Amino acid sequence: MNESEILVGFHIRRAHYDTYLQANDIHLYTCPGCGFPTLTARGEFDICSICNWEDDGQDDHAKSILEGLQTEGVFISGPNGNLSLTANRINIGRMLESNIELIDGEVDFDTARVLRTIEFYERRRQDIEDRMTGDELPQDHIWIEWKEVSKDLLAALVVPKL
Repeated sequence: MNESEILVGFHIRRAHYDTYLQANDIHLYTCPGCGFPTLTARGEFDICSICNWEDDGQDDHAKSILEGLQTEGVFISGPNGNLSLTANRINIGRMLESNIELIDGEVDFDTARVLRTIEFYERRRQDIEDRMTGDELPQDHIWIEWKEVSKDLLAALVVPKL
């Protein structure tokens, strides 16, 4: 897939989940970085459990601000460093694409199942965090375990084709 196809896939995914959330009066929001329903509020600096995008309120209406400045040679960083929203979407799309190829699958569009999957992995991550003391080093096993949960979650959002 090229970058344009990845971005189209992002917008389709996000619209699908947004529609479901609204139709079922579920008070969640889709992440502007990956399009999955992971946020309890928008613009509150919540961090997506799937793509780790920190939601500073940037979205389609404002995604070009950082990119526009970068094309002019001005580099600033926000909560997501120098990573632009578009670059994050493409990165996540590439990771999903790799998982799709591994199992000859597709992104899971069964929203109820996706919500259960996200909740399961968020509980796993919380269980790990509950075991942390604050003295762990980045190379300690518990941090490696915590990072693996994100990879496992992204893989779980891809299902075999029917």
